[in-house]
Amino acid sequence: MTIRWHKSIIITLVGVLFLLVGCVVIQPAFYRASELKPESIGQITLLPAVDARIDKHVAVNLEDRLRGEAATILRRKGYAVVLNGTSRETAALTNDNLRAADPALIKRLGPPGARWIMVLALIDLNVVGNTDKVEVSGFLYDKEKDALLWRDTSICLVGQGGIFGVLVNEGRGDIAVSDAVDCLLESMPE
Repeated sequence: MTIRWHKSIIITLVGVLFLLVGCVVIQPAFYRASELKPESIGQITLLPAVDARIDKHVAVNLEDRLRGEAATILRRKGYAVVLNGTSRETAALTNDNLRAADPALIKRLGPPGARWIMVLALIDLNVVGNTDKVEVSGFLYDKEKDALLWRDTSICLVGQGGIFGVLVNEGRGDIAVSDAVDCLLESMPE
């Protein structure tokens, strides 16, 4: 009986070893001002994440996996972060709107007193087969200057091969989104 128990643990550990994670940044991060210094950024207001996917049939917890993970990473990098509650502005946003950085849009984002606004968008999530593909974009705006300060996009391929991939099928999208956010925010200066 104990041999079977040990055998299942060994199989699980071997499966974890075969868990492959690969992230790619498709372009270098965009910095509006080359003189952007992280110490000049005060409190970042992190708005609710935008679900900009065309195909939304896969459920994913954007609040915890995208926004919560991003807040943790930004705090670890030394930024003061506040999570803004639900917002009607973010529900109507698209990736094209966020990339265009229209000054009128920037003024409407977040609470009136906030200066630095960050928005994260889930662009694509594909969990078909043994490999998950996730695309996430991030944007940091300065409302006082009506400017886009930072923009980056990350595409992650997360693969669970063989038997282990079948066993962890539940929640694969959430795991892949967490990995993509981690890869995305690597370009934010500390």
